Amino acid sequence: MARKEKLGTPRGVSQWRNLETAGDCKRLFKWLIHSLRDGTLDSRNASVMALIGSYLLKAVEVADLEGQLAALKRKMDAVDVNETQNRNTTH
Repeated sequence: MARKEKLGTPRGVSQWRNLETAGDCKRLFKWLIHSLRDGTLDSRNASVMALIGSYLLKAVEVADLEGQLAALKRKMDAVDVNETQNRNTTH
C-alpha cells in the first residue's frame, strides 16, 4: 500500500522563513496539526516538534518582553534626564 507522501515529509517547509515570531510558531503548530490529520507526520515526531516549538515560542515571548522593558527603561531615563536638567536650570 503506497502513501501519497513519505511519512514526515515537510510539505512546504522549505519555503518557510526562520521561526522568529509568535506568528511563525503559530504557523508551525498549524502545520503540525494538519500533518497529523492527513497522516504525513507521525505522532512521535509531531510531539517532539511541538515541544521544541513551545520552547521556541517561550523564548520569542521573553525576547519581546525584554525589548519592551528596555524601551521603557530608555523612556524613563530620558524623563529623569529632562527632570534633572529642568531642576538645574530653575535654580
